[in-house]
Amino acid sequence: MGRFDRNTPRDFGGSYTPQDAEAGVRPRKFILKEKIKDMMRYGMPLVNSFPRRDRKMADMMRESMLTMYRLVVRLEKKYHKKTTLEDLDIELATLKEFVVLASDRDYCGKDFAPPMTLHQREVWSRYNDEIGKIIGGYKNYLDGKTSSPSDGATS
Repeated sequence: MGRFDRNTPRDFGGSYTPQDAEAGVRPRKFILKEKIKDMMRYGMPLVNSFPRRDRKMADMMRESMLTMYRLVVRLEKKYHKKTTLEDLDIELATLKEFVVLASDRDYCGKDFAPPMTLHQREVWSRYNDEIGKIIGGYKNYLDGKTSSPSDGATS
């Protein structure tokens, strides 16, 4: 018998070892976290390539993305989710405004090109809209879960 003949879960690195898929147990996926991760994969390289004069905006956009990711992890683990969901929605609105501002020609002036092109703004806005729709659906779900028939809600 060799060293690797025992039935042990595979280690995929990092501090978390997921349960073995061959055992029929799959970890629960949180779709909102995956969508924010996809948006960050697109946005981080763009923000990192901003010119020096726009570094402050780049730092704020980077911080906003990281805050959104932090909030979605908190949302995944928390029992009372409404305030965290509202904070996530506000952070998404802030990031949307920064994306618009980063591609605005009037903001940069006549002599300088904006740090983002209109195509990059459009692609990033699609990611943000998809995240916003998921947040809105989740808000509706939580509102429906907390309201009772005696609140005056009609079927």
